[in-house]
Amino acid sequence: MRFLDLQLVDRLNDLLGLADIHLLPRRAGAADLVMPSKLTGMLASGRAILATANPETQLAYVLEGCGLVVPPESPELVAEGLRRLADDAPLRERLGTAGRVYAEEHLGQEQVLARFLERLCLACEMGEAPSKLDQR
Repeated sequence: MRFLDLQLVDRLNDLLGLADIHLLPRRAGAADLVMPSKLTGMLASGRAILATANPETQLAYVLEGCGLVVPPESPELVAEGLRRLADDAPLRERLGTAGRVYAEEHLGQEQVLARFLERLCLACEMGEAPSKLDQR
């Protein structure tokens, strides 16, 4: 393991691609609130991910088939997951490739905007109020 000083954002993709395993630890209470912003880059890197999350969370759902998930605040299981990934190159490769495919199919700009537009149109058809954004 190597720790680097703060790097330029231009190097982020290259640096993410250097990892053998990405570790995404989350606290039990925070893991259910929002998706971590760093997940997109980790998935796109094509490298295996080990995350801590409860099984019913969106994070666990997204990582199914493209990462390992262990319960939050369980250091023994994190260590076990890291050993498993470190010792099994084909598993790392399979998970990393699946993560890259997920990123390409679901997290690209076109895919995200298409889903947003679809949901916006659905909301308009249902006659839902556009929230407070339209109040001038």
